[in-house]
Amino acid sequence: MLGTIRAESDWELLSIAQHQGMPTRLLDWTANALAGLWFAVSADPPADEKHGVVWVLDVDPASEKTPKPGDDIFDLKRTYVFQPFHLDRRIVAQSSWFSVHRYTEGKNTFLPLNKIARFEALTSFVVLRNRFDPLRQELRLLGISQASMFPDLSGLGADIRAEFIDCWRPSQPI
Repeated sequence: MLGTIRAESDWELLSIAQHQGMPTRLLDWTANALAGLWFAVSADPPADEKHGVVWVLDVDPASEKTPKPGDDIFDLKRTYVFQPFHLDRRIVAQSSWFSVHRYTEGKNTFLPLNKIARFEALTSFVVLRNRFDPLRQELRLLGISQASMFPDLSGLGADIRAEFIDCWRPSQPI
């Protein structure tokens, strides 16, 4: 029997929802560079894209937040980065962090990181389309795969499919 997750705040509920594929106001980050690279190359880019991107954010500790009881995630005066509570195996496996963005009511939008001076240490690294498959293979050798990033039955099933069904392998000499 699977354990029951007992989220005690909106911060925890949104963290779990984000990791289960539900759209939230959170943006995923990871403290693990290999996991970040895997997310960039785990699926081929759309046909009209020539490359993928790995984003790196160097965060000033003043921009980190440790949610406290009573902190309202829906009424933030500024954008923060926080490490979620480890209530979900995906959060642990992915070395998860989130940015939670302040909503600008007058503009009816969230303020992007690249528009906030405190987050100017945002860097992008381009990954060319022709490197996606070789990088996926190399990451698999390092233990980074669908199964390790999503340590549940759906992750295992997707990993088996990627490794044995969807991939093309040249015939091996006998």
